[in-house]
Amino acid sequence: MPAAFKPMILRNSPFLAFLLIAAVWMNTRINTSIFIDNDIFRHALDHTGLLSFLHTRYMTWSGRIVIEGALAETIQYPAFWRTLIPFCAVLLAYAIWSCTLRPALRPGIGIPLVMGLFLLLPYEVSKESVYWLSGFYNYLFPISFAFFSISVFLRQNDAGKTLRILSLGALPVGCSIEQSSLLLLFCTAVATVRRRTISLYSGLYLTVATVMSAIVLAAPGNARRYIAEINNWLPEFPQFDTLQKFSLAIDRIHSACISTDNDILLATLLLSLCFIAFVKRNRGFQDMAASGVMLLSILLMLPVSPGIQKTLTALRCDRFIYDLNWVYLNTYVAFFLTLCMIVSVLWCALSLKNATTILSFLAGGFGVTLLTGLSPTIYVSSKRILLVMDLALVVYACSLVEALLTQFRARHAPHQKDRGPSSAA
Repeated sequence: MPAAFKPMILRNSPFLAFLLIAAVWMNTRINTSIFIDNDIFRHALDHTGLLSFLHTRYMTWSGRIVIEGALAETIQYPAFWRTLIPFCAVLLAYAIWSCTLRPALRPGIGIPLVMGLFLLLPYEVSKESVYWLSGFYNYLFPISFAFFSISVFLRQNDAGKTLRILSLGALPVGCSIEQSSLLLLFCTAVATVRRRTISLYSGLYLTVATVMSAIVLAAPGNARRYIAEINNWLPEFPQFDTLQKFSLAIDRIHSACISTDNDILLATLLLSLCFIAFVKRNRGFQDMAASGVMLLSILLMLPVSPGIQKTLTALRCDRFIYDLNWVYLNTYVAFFLTLCMIVSVLWCALSLKNATTILSFLAGGFGVTLLTGLSPTIYVSSKRILLVMDLALVVYACSLVEALLTQFRARHAPHQKDRGPSSAA
């Protein structure tokens, strides 16, 4: 080992030890049970070639050819995905740190902090999108690459040539599923409009991202799958109008927002209240209203005494829409409160230093989740479709932490300076 690397390794040894422990811990949680999706891809190439398999899938079922190609080729090699899962988690944490905590915390502290926030994600979301193999390939894998690519694009003037090339190379994976591709296009488009100029890198990036996303979204198999999924899971789906379909997605979002294990939302709401109370200046009526809504949302998530719980049950409305639930008033009251909570979070994000970036992640995260209402598998897809929204909340939470840290240091810096001369005297 070259002598120059020894001081660097010793200096970063706690961080390296953390990464090793995190990788081992994540590997103990991977679900290697045989599921039908895992088994299909494990034997997908037994009697056909890769290109023939992908062509058939593209024409008859899905546009996710990059992901499905990776699944078919690598799912039978445990060493590959046992390495890739923790790598994607670290890559995602790096991307979120780069977008939010970079000014306040060095990577050796900021990246572990972000990974710690991942532990606050709802259990079922992590289980289905990280530790279930097919779920990992279809969710964490492309989403982590998309977040990394976005993080480099957002600071392209400061990023080196190598990082810009890597961000372009990440696009085929990052744009290989619908949710991550739409989030990436939205966030980078907002950043481009804000910059008002398009560099050679930006132009190439947006072109590649648009083309890769179009390949996924315009696949002929998408229409055939749509019809098949209606027959399999929700035969009455064609009878719903657009508003009703979106209400199904709001139903899923509402259910997640009142879940008692949604610790990342709970932490986000508490941090938002701290930000309004200790950082934000010139607080007005809107801030007080947002604080009230967030306090009510916290109350709906926490276990309370039976007497209060009876009152809150009507506001929680913790059941999915079905049959006659459409006509119950408390269904719409509960949805209204959830939408008010989302608006309150967006209002709070407006006051952050990097408001445009955070708002694009939050609006994009909520938006792509809302669009799942246009799919007849809105309920069958279970909790994994909420991953992008939950990760947007992680981005927001990290930005709040950065703002609170900056405020704390600013308040204590003058006192440190005052003590210097007096101690010297």
